[in-house]
Amino acid sequence: MKIRIEAEGRCFTIPLPIGIIMNGFTARIAGNCIKKYVSDPEVSITGEQLTILMRAMKQAKKNFPGLALVDVLTADRQRVLITF
Repeated sequence: MKIRIEAEGRCFTIPLPIGIIMNGFTARIAGNCIKKYVSDPEVSITGEQLTILMRAMKQAKKNFPGLALVDVLTADRQRVLITF
């Protein structure tokens, strides 16, 4: 996964290894944080559901390399691009 930020004439890229940030341990931590800090009863995401989501994202990375997950361009020409 790559995060590319373009702002004020500068550009930098942050590479994130998907295997390190998307694993079962991270899913359990994120699930616990959601339970603790999200007070909306409509949101009910468990660690198991996050694990399934992360597996699907790893598979999508294999099937669609370079897929843009987030591409935001502001009015003052700043851009954030997150790709696989």
